[in-house]
Order: sequence, then C-alpha cells, then structure tokens
Amino acid sequence: MTLNRMMAGFISAWTLILTACGGGGLEGGDYSSNAPASPEPTYYGKPTDMDAAQSVTVTLPAKFLYRGLSFTPGSSTNGLTSVVSAANAIPIAFAEFHIYDASGTRIQQGETTTQGIASFMIPKTAGTYTFKVFSRAYNDYLKVSVLADIYANTPHYAAKTITITSDNVASGSKDMSADPVYAEANESISSRIEGGAFNIMYNILLANEYIRRNISKNNGGTPSVNPNLWWVADKVTVFWKAGFNPYSYFGSNTPLSFYSPGERKLYILGGVNGDVKSSDTDHFDDSVILHEYGHFLEDVYGNSGSPGGSHTGNFVIDARLSWSEGWANYFQAAVLSGANAAYNSADESRAPTDPRYHYYVDTYGYRASGNTAGVSISFNLWQDGTAASYDNTSADLAGTGTFREVSVSRALYKATRKDDAQYEATKYGGGVSFTNIWKTFAGEDTSGHKKGTPLTSSLVNTTTYPVPSVGLFNYLLSVNIGGATAKWDAILSEEKQTKTTKDYAYYLGSTTCSDVTFTVGAPETKMSSRDPVTRSNQQVNNDFYLLYHGGGSGTLSLEYTSSTVGPSSEPLNLDLILYKKDYVYFEDAYWKAGYSSEYLAKQSRQTASQATESVSLNGLSAGFYIVNVKIDAYEKAEYKLKSTATYRLKKDGVVICGTER
Repeated sequence: MTLNRMMAGFISAWTLILTACGGGGLEGGDYSSNAPASPEPTYYGKPTDMDAAQSVTVTLPAKFLYRGLSFTPGSSTNGLTSVVSAANAIPIAFAEFHIYDASGTRIQQGETTTQGIASFMIPKTAGTYTFKVFSRAYNDYLKVSVLADIYANTPHYAAKTITITSDNVASGSKDMSADPVYAEANESISSRIEGGAFNIMYNILLANEYIRRNISKNNGGTPSVNPNLWWVADKVTVFWKAGFNPYSYFGSNTPLSFYSPGERKLYILGGVNGDVKSSDTDHFDDSVILHEYGHFLEDVYGNSGSPGGSHTGNFVIDARLSWSEGWANYFQAAVLSGANAAYNSADESRAPTDPRYHYYVDTYGYRASGNTAGVSISFNLWQDGTAASYDNTSADLAGTGTFREVSVSRALYKATRKDDAQYEATKYGGGVSFTNIWKTFAGEDTSGHKKGTPLTSSLVNTTTYPVPSVGLFNYLLSVNIGGATAKWDAILSEEKQTKTTKDYAYYLGSTTCSDVTFTVGAPETKMSSRDPVTRSNQQVNNDFYLLYHGGGSGTLSLEYTSSTVGPSSEPLNLDLILYKKDYVYFEDAYWKAGYSSEYLAKQSRQTASQATESVSLNGLSAGFYIVNVKIDAYEKAEYKLKSTATYRLKKDGVVICGTER
C-alpha cells in the first residue's frame, strides 16, 4: 500500500502531509498489531426454512442511535450534540442478524427489512435467546462490512435478549415492536458506541439509494437482475472502532479518515487514544463518511488518477487531486441534499433551505460539560466562488478553478441544482441532472452501458482519456448533455473553469497552433507554515500536456524566448519535464536537494535561460506520458518573475500542439 496515494478527506487545522477529514475511556491503540489477520467471518443472511406450525415467529425492530449535529454558519455552538431520543433512532435496514440459543449455537439468521424489522422463526421451545444485528450487509440493496479492526475482521453488533414464554409457544408468535434493539451512541452506556458503525453503514446505504434513484435504476424499489433497471455498488469494507485512529495502523499519530485505492477499504476515524469526547471523530460526521465513500466510487466506477497528498481548500493543487477531492466533497452534499429531499417528498435537485445539506461539515468531540468540541472545518457549496472563504476565485486567472478542490465542489453542486434556484440575486443553479453526471463519471446509462462497457464520452474511457481532471469532466459532460447550458456556463465562468482540457493534460495531437505564452511567474510558497517544502504554482508556473509515445526513438524539445517586464525582473527559465502518466509532481525543492523521483521519465533543466530544452525518447515504453513545461521559480522573489516566456513544443523537429480528443 502506498500511503501517499491514500484518498483522505479535507484537511483539519492540525493535520499535515496526508489530510484528515475528521475529530472517554474507550478501547484505543493498535492492540493486536503482531497478530495474523483472520478472514472476515462468513456472511449468513438467508433464513433457515422452518415449519410454521412448529415455530414461533418473532418480530423485532433494530435501530441505531447517534449524536445530532447543531450547525448554523458562523455560530460558536456548532458541533455534535447529545444522543438523539429513541423516538428519533434510525432503522437498521438490510443488515445481517443471527439468533443464538442459550448454549451460544446459531439457530437462525436473516436480514432486516427496509424499515429495520427482523422477522424470523425459531423452534417452539420456551427459553432465553440472544439476537444480534451486525454492521454489514451483502444483498441487492447494500454491500458493505463495517469491521472493528484489520486483524479479527469482525463486524460490530447490537444485541438483545429474547425470552420465549409458554404463551408465545402457544400462540406461535412474539411481537417485540414496542421493545426494539438499539445500537448505542453514548459511551457511558456502551463503550463500543456501536451506533457509530451503523451510522457509517447507513450513510453508505443513503449513497446507494441516491444513485439508484437519480440514474433511473431504482425499479420502484424492487431489485432486478437487469442492470438497466437496478444498481447496487460493489462491496466496500470499512474499518472503524470507537476511540481509535486508523492511521496508526500505518505508523502515524495524525488523526485521519481515508480511503485506500485499489483495496476497496475505507478507514474511519473513531477518536484518539480511547477518547471520543474531545478528540476528532468521524463516525457521526456524515460529510466525512460520504466523502470517503465518494473516493471508493471514483476508484471502482470512475477513473481514480489522484496522486494523493496535501490539500487545504485554499491552495492551487494538482489538477487530478483537486478533481478527486472536489468530486468527493460534492458527492457528500448531493447525497445529503437528495436524502433530505426524498424524506420530504421534494425535488432532489432543489437547494435545501437548511445549510447543513449544502455544506461540508467536519466536527471534533461532542458538546457536553468539560469537553472540547466544535466544528474543525465547514464550507459552503451553494455559494458564489468570488465571495467564498475557501478557494476564492475572484483574483484567479482563467482556468485556475481546475486546480482548486473547493471550486470543483461548488461548481458541481451548483451545476446540479434546479435552474430556478438562486444562490445570489442573479445567479442560479445549472439544471444539470445527476443522470448526466453519472454518465460522465462512470459511463453508465439505462441502455446497456455499465462498468464493463462504458459510454465513450466518460472518464472511464481511459483508452482515450487516461488522465482525469475537472476540465475533462466538463468537456465530456457537455457532450452528454448535448444542448444549451447557459446557466451552467455562467457557474463555470464564475469558478474560473472551462469545458476543455486546455488547462491540464491537453492532448498533443495537432501540428498547427500558435506559440504559447507564460504571462508571468509566481513565487513558490508553502501550503501551510508546517509544510516541509515550497510548492510550484500548478496553474501559473506549469503547463501540462498529454503525450502518446508509440515507442522507439525520438526527441522532444522545447523552444522558447523570454522577455522581462518589471524593472528588476529576470528572463524566465523554462524546464522540460516528461512524467510517467501516473506521476507525483516533483517539487523543485526536492530536485535542488539532490533527490530523485521514480515518476520522472526524462527531464531537461538548464540552470540558466536557454533557447532550447530537449529530451530523448529512446528507450521509453509505448504509452501515455505527461509533458510538463514549467517555470523554474525556486527561491525567486515575485519581482524577479514578472517576465513573459513564449514557447513551442516539437517532436522530432515538428511542432506539436494541444487539442481535444
């Protein structure tokens, strides 16, 4: 597992290199790090057939409790609050349950209904039985396991004792509708806080149901084997335990929730060193859970090209990272807005009046006497990008939104709200359907295109579109919409985005074009005061192109001229870098310090301004590469970079130019 490719949630105030989403007297620490991992226990969800005349039919509701969220933008009292009342507990739907007799032998099993009802038959034998409902499901509605750790791989559970009396034996039934089993959320009642596991499971169910409803694969709520009528996501495994930081599995004490690409595993933060009262926790942070699940969907159904790494919501970052994080931020708000609308029988593309549903909200601790608690980060997706506190675009150059994750999130959310919904006096939602979002993201429709046979106009068509970005997504989305999009266009303009790959991974497939100009350079800066290196501005100091190399020999060259503009400026020094397709950007600070990078295929970095930089393509495997034309801005003050540089790229002496594929 490569940690720098873990998809983490939004950075909290105290996190650093990999960014966290997230937040006593509980379990904490990697208590079995030397133990070999056991396989997840076999799933038993199909009931054992029994003769009704010889059985007692038991009806038992299963519900989970959770901590509510108080959230009003700008309020000092925001954060998780007390545990909701039993009247507001949420049904545990589609979950596996088991029945055990007094000796501990499993005698029956099944799955709860949509309403969280466990209905089952057991033999007509008076006595005491134990009911357990588990934090996992594997059926036509939901495929998820929420497990306590990476070693035993056992699910969480809520349990209840059932007493079968002689009267139950005589009647053949026992109705426990007034006495549900509850998964607790108060650590004083249950140190396991198993309600957290079921809240994670519930959010993943909400995501599946949202997608089903909004891509017309819900079939009236009845599962179908026809993939054009019904959709359910592949299984995801989630690791979570109350009071435990899952990043400690990987040797770090930074509190973190994250997704591990390629493994289909989510890790949700349960607290730190056994503490859930004041520490960062994410099991009741719906935004964080859905954000990480958005990364799972990107990995399994989309095109996950993100290199991972730091992101703060106020920095120009790698376009692939900004797309990945922006998608995940958007997805959580879309699901929560949709679930709220569905509950109220409203249009799912509306803009909810309750800001909770169009914000990303990450809490720490919960509000109670003696606790430190509140909201570590929140930002609004239903907002003018030029007035935003995160990734404000007012002073940005055109195209900068491609490199800003919160801008990506806002653009997607605003684009998918009704076109008569206003977020400012003269600014409206884009009216883009989630159906078209999903077509573009996953290549799926109701006409036979699905995961294995996607639409060509989708990110999943990696033969043509190997490197994702919001520019590519917008380009393909416009193809799938195929009509007028004036209100969406206005949103993109406000967010400094376009419907083109010109700002990132423009395909070098033409030989007719004008020279390209850098109008100014930008000093390298740190993302935060704790950042170990200064970083090159991905938009101002860099141009990125997609190159297909057919193998064999050849030369790639950069020809340029530079002119000073300011009185103390210097000519810009351009470098030519050829990266492998799945690269991690190699900052100048590392290069200057003598480090190497496995992602560099070739490079030409003259130490002074030269007319030409060139690299040999000899020995390179056939395939896609990223060409990076960059300004060397390392340790240069802003006044020195107030210059222009005009360049052209050539392959074997022939000019090559960017174009859409």
